[in-house]
This record gives sequence, C-alpha cells and structure tokens, in this order.
Amino acid sequence: MASARESTPRYLTLIGATLACSALALGAAQAQTEPAEPEAPAETAAADAAGQTEGQRGAAEAAAALAAGEADEPVILEAPAPDARRVYIQDPAHFAAITQQFVIDGSTGRILGMTDGGFLPHPVAAEDGSFFAQASTVFERIARGKRTDYVEVFDPVTFLPIADIELPDAPRFLVGTYQWMNALTPDNKNLLFYQFSPAPAVGVVDLEGKTFDRMLDVPDCYHIFPASPTVFYMNCRDGSLARVDFADGETKVTNTEVFHTEDELLINHPAFSLRSGRLVWPTYTGKIFQADLTAEGATFRAPIEALTEAERADDWRPGGWQQTAYHRQSDRIYLLVDQRDEWKHKAASRFVVVLNAETGERINKIELGHEIDSINVSQDAEPLLYALSAGTQTLHIYDAATGEELRSVDQLGRGPQIITTHDMDS
Repeated sequence: MASARESTPRYLTLIGATLACSALALGAAQAQTEPAEPEAPAETAAADAAGQTEGQRGAAEAAAALAAGEADEPVILEAPAPDARRVYIQDPAHFAAITQQFVIDGSTGRILGMTDGGFLPHPVAAEDGSFFAQASTVFERIARGKRTDYVEVFDPVTFLPIADIELPDAPRFLVGTYQWMNALTPDNKNLLFYQFSPAPAVGVVDLEGKTFDRMLDVPDCYHIFPASPTVFYMNCRDGSLARVDFADGETKVTNTEVFHTEDELLINHPAFSLRSGRLVWPTYTGKIFQADLTAEGATFRAPIEALTEAERADDWRPGGWQQTAYHRQSDRIYLLVDQRDEWKHKAASRFVVVLNAETGERINKIELGHEIDSINVSQDAEPLLYALSAGTQTLHIYDAATGEELRSVDQLGRGPQIITTHDMDS
C-alpha cells in the first residue's frame, strides 16, 4: 500500500487538491449567492453593507448582480474628475522592486484605483488635477539586471498612462522617497528630478513633448522647490538656499542669505506650496523656518516655535516620515509631534500641533489616537487632515478644524509613506 501511494504521480495529487479546493470554493460561493429567500441585488448590498470594507461591499454587490443575471461582462470603470480632496498614497513597500500607488476619494474613503510602479517611485500631482505622474525605476529581471529609469504620466480619470518617458543613463537618485526630491514646474510643463551621482544635477523632463530634455549642473544642494517655470530653489549645506535659473538654455546659480545655523538641524521633509511659494521647514526640536520663494528671490520670515518651552523640556519633538503639512488658504501649519528621545525623529507620532503660520500662535493640538508616520491636508476651504500609518497600512481621515476622525482606509500595501494632493481650489 505504501509503495502504491508513493507511486502516485505528483501532478495527479496536485490536480486532485485543486479540484477539491475548487469544489469547496464553489460550495461557499453558492451558499453566498443562492440564499433560501433571494433578495434584490440592491437590498442584499444594503443588508450586508454594515461592517464591511469598501472592497467587501463592492464584491457583494457584484456577486448579487451576477446571481440575478444582471451583469455577466467585465466593466472597466472611470474615476470621477479629481477635486481638492482626492489623495494619493504612495507605498514604497520597504524598498521592494514592485510598488503601488493608491488613489482615494478623501470625502468618502473610497479607493478609486491603483497604479503600479517600480523601485522607489516618486509621485507628483498637477495642482490643477490634469494628471498625476511618477519617476520610477525598473530592472530587467525584477530586482536585478539592466536598470531603466523613466517618468510615467497618468490620466486622472482612466488611470491609463498618457506618457512614458525613458531617462538616459539611469540618472535618478535612489533614496527613501522624499516628497520634494522631484517636482513639477508651476506650469506643469516640466518635471524636475534629482541626480546624486556621478555629480549633483537636476534633470528636466519635457512633459508636453514627452521627452527627456537635459541635465542641469547644480551645487551640492538638495530638494527642489520650483518658483516659476524656469527657477527653482535647493537647500545647501551652508544654511542657504541655492536659486537656480535655467531659462534660455543656461544655468545660473546664486545663493540666498544663510537662514539657519549649523546646529539648527532641518528635518528631511519640509512642506511647500507650489501655488503660493511658501516653504515651511521645521528643525528636529520643532523650530519652524519659513520662506516665500519667487522667481526674483527668497524672503525669509521670523522663525516660530511649534512646541512650548515646557513641552521641549518634557522631550516633545517632531517625528515621523512626512511630518509637515501647510494649508495655503488658512495659512496654517500642521506638525506631527510626540514625546521621544533625541534622534528618534523618524519614529511615528500620535499628535499634531496646528499653528497660525503668520503669528506662530497654536490653534490646536490634535490627539490622533494612532501611531502616524505621515500627514498632509486637502487644499479646500474646509480641509481634511490625512494621517497615514505605515505600520498598519491605514489612512486615517480627520476634520482638520476639530480633529475629529471621520473615516479610515486600510489595506494600503505594505509600507505606505507619501501623501500627495492637488491644490486646485481658489
């Protein structure tokens, strides 16, 4: 008997197991879609809606429609036109070679769709909602082999690619995704990306012509803050900003005044409003520097403190990944904070302080109720506060004025970190 069992071909064993699993799945499906007293599809969906995720509700509605004979052909839906509350969640997936970006309606918490990306993709979104895009990297054999860097531009309604632009010589700086290492120019005509090696440079991608344009030699400075179609700023090691003008085919670099000292260490994720030119940059201790960037120059504002002297003495500090958000219409700053040891600035936080950017006055201190890594705000008159947990892969959505949690969206990949929005309201 033992020899007979051992001689059973492995493929027959696998086929038998597969058929058994299929039969079990079919029985479960019949149990779900053939109730003793059938209900109309709409009634079934309504009855099952409580306690279900968006995906579960959609699956139940589709199953009911199929059972009623109302739908038997696949349908590819289109997303509604973008608004100021649409939010993009980029999941670098802990340095995985294949990644995802989730597109969510912040008003409802509904996932509208997803796009795929490669290694350490960098997302951008046109402020007017006309497109969203990413700079990304893929390899010939998934995680090895020939490397290709490219920029992919997506239609915001169909999510289909409308441009796929290869970057010569694989020039992208592959680093944990920092929000402002890539940027769109204010006219949406060019995407700017950073090159680290063999020498510092900024690449220009012509989105209208759907082609790579050129590399601009820049000093050893970081981040890209566009102030006009041909002028952007970068942060330099001496505490100044480099103003880079690349009009007329030439690159001219000048430096602003030094705006912070050597021991005033800036976090890696400032907030920047492409529409107003406001740069908001906290330090590790919660001191916030601000500048207004224009094509002509930079104007620095008096620094403000996000935390009180008592809070700093009690080890309150900023922390997280994307720690800072700025709301243009209300001129308010949002900063992730918590009690933490020094040099723990990348650890998640449970609180957000809300500040008047003009006066430095604290407006609110919101207890989030979750360990949060990244924040952003919708750029409408009554903004939502988006708070993202990489650990639980969940986006929590709050009323930015009251701090009340309104809804949440879970199952967002493996380690989501970056939150991007459109600033399309007046």
